[in-house]
Amino acid sequence: MTVADTEKEEILEFLRSEQDAYYHGDFDAFIAHWHHGPQVVSMLAGAQVGTRIHRGWDQLLPRFKEGLNQYPQDFDNRAIIRNENVQVQISGDMAWVSYDQVAADRPDGMNLPTLSHGLKIVQRFDGKWKLVCIADIAPGIGGEDTPRIELHPDGTVAFVNTLARAKLPDHAGLIVTRDRLRARQRQFSAPLKAAIAQRQKDLATNLPPGHINGLASVVPLGEDAQGNHVFCWVTAEQDRILVTFDDAFMLRKKLAQASETFGLSPAQVALSERLAAGQDLTAAAEDLGVSVNTIRTQVKRMFEKTGTHSQTGLVSLLLSL
Repeated sequence: MTVADTEKEEILEFLRSEQDAYYHGDFDAFIAHWHHGPQVVSMLAGAQVGTRIHRGWDQLLPRFKEGLNQYPQDFDNRAIIRNENVQVQISGDMAWVSYDQVAADRPDGMNLPTLSHGLKIVQRFDGKWKLVCIADIAPGIGGEDTPRIELHPDGTVAFVNTLARAKLPDHAGLIVTRDRLRARQRQFSAPLKAAIAQRQKDLATNLPPGHINGLASVVPLGEDAQGNHVFCWVTAEQDRILVTFDDAFMLRKKLAQASETFGLSPAQVALSERLAAGQDLTAAAEDLGVSVNTIRTQVKRMFEKTGTHSQTGLVSLLLSL
C-alpha cells in the first residue's frame, strides 16, 4: 500500500467506526468521532421530511442526544448497510468522502433510509481525524412508504415498488401495458401524458424541482366504483419520473397550499384530507373524534369559502389548484 492508500483506509475505518457507534446506540463513542467546535455542520434532506441544517456543536449535541433517546439503535449495521461509489479525496489535514448508502433489508426501528447519498468531511486535529461536516440526502425513489411507479426519461416503466404492484391490478385509474403507464379511462389519458411530458422537460435540465419552482402535478383519473375521486401525483427525481398514488404526503402538501388560498382552518384541512381519501362523513367524524353534525358544519363552511356546492366539487377544486 502507498502512503495515500493507507491514509484513505484509515479514514474509511474511522467512518465505519463512527457508524458502528451510532447504530449500536453507543452515544459517548459516537460523539467522540466529532469535532466539538463551532464549525461543524449537519445537513439532512429527504423527500418526505424536507431539509434540516444545524451548525455548531452546541446545536448538534442536544439533537444527537434526543435522536438516540427517541429512536434507540442496536443493530448490526455492517451486515445491513452497503456503501457504493465511495470516493475519498485528501488535501493536507482535510478529507472528504462521498458515497451511496444502500440498506436492502432495513429492520423496523432502524434510523436509516433505504437509499441515501452522503458526503462526510473530516479534519485532523492533533493527529486524529474528526468529523466536521455530514450531508445526507435521501431521495424519494427506492422507498416503500407509498405506491410508486418509476419511469425512465423516455416514459417507459423502470420500476414498480411492492405497494404499487399489489394495487395496480385493481386500480381504478392506472394500468401498465407494454412498458407504459396509462390511464384506464381514455378521457384521462391526455392529462397524464401532459404531466409526464412536463417532467421529461424538467429532467432535460440539471435543476431539481425546488430550483425550478415546480410542484408535483396532481392528475385526475376519474372515479372508483364507490364514486370516490381517483388521482395520482407526478414529479421527477434522480433522472426518474415518479408517479405515486394513495400518497398521503403529497395530499397533505396540496391541501396545505389550498388552505392558504381559501383560508381553511386546520380542522377543515384534516377533514378535506379524509374526504379526498374517500371517507364518508360518518367515517371522517369517527376518525377525527367529533360528531357528524360538527363535520356537516365544517363541510358547509368549506362550501362557502370555496364557492362549491358538493363534496365532489370541493375535493376536485382543492386538488386542482
